[in-house]
Amino acid sequence: MPEPVRVEYRGRIAIITIDNQKQLNALTQEEYYQLASYLREVAEHDEVYITVLTGKGRYFSAGANVSVSGAKSEHEDVAKHWLGAFVSYNLNITHAFYTHPKILVSALNGPAIGLSASLVAFSDFIYCVPHTFLLTPFASLGLVAEGGASRVFVQRLGISKANEALLMSKKITSEELLQVGFVNKIFECGKGEDEKFLGLVLQEIDDRLGEHLIGGSLIEIKKLIRKPERDVLE
Repeated sequence: MPEPVRVEYRGRIAIITIDNQKQLNALTQEEYYQLASYLREVAEHDEVYITVLTGKGRYFSAGANVSVSGAKSEHEDVAKHWLGAFVSYNLNITHAFYTHPKILVSALNGPAIGLSASLVAFSDFIYCVPHTFLLTPFASLGLVAEGGASRVFVQRLGISKANEALLMSKKITSEELLQVGFVNKIFECGKGEDEKFLGLVLQEIDDRLGEHLIGGSLIEIKKLIRKPERDVLE
């Protein structure tokens, strides 16, 4: 059985894959922690300049899997339990995304929901397939926006679409995401064509971010672009 989150290295590219298809790639707290750990591991590899994040199966990620969040003590305060269970994990994974020094490319092989949808907004480039959609149903669940979405969605979607996504819990289609510039390109791949999609994304990376560009320059330029926003988030 494959690991639900794994990393592989291909020269100057690291590929992190979410693969828990029975749960539609919903991630537990421990799996979000592992994802954050892999992002930090990749950051330490000097030969890597580009990190690709993708999923397997029908969904990129159905968000947080809260069904295994841990048992609550009989005498433990409910609010304290949930704060302890979620807040520290959410802060950890969000920090790992917005501080990631490599060029971060998200390859959305399907829908992105909840916390996972929020996190990919920190990517430098986002590619998707036609059946991808973005859904952040926080208000429907009685939650507030997670993963820095209240800030990064406004930047990436624009205020109008960000309000639709966060306040209305509206599903944002791939075409809408392309129109507002949230995604860079839609690749014509069907459901289940994960390998074909990843191959097309890697070819795009090779064409646009290949050996003709100096890796160190890419990293330094990203640092300059991201510094004002990082200062705010910190």
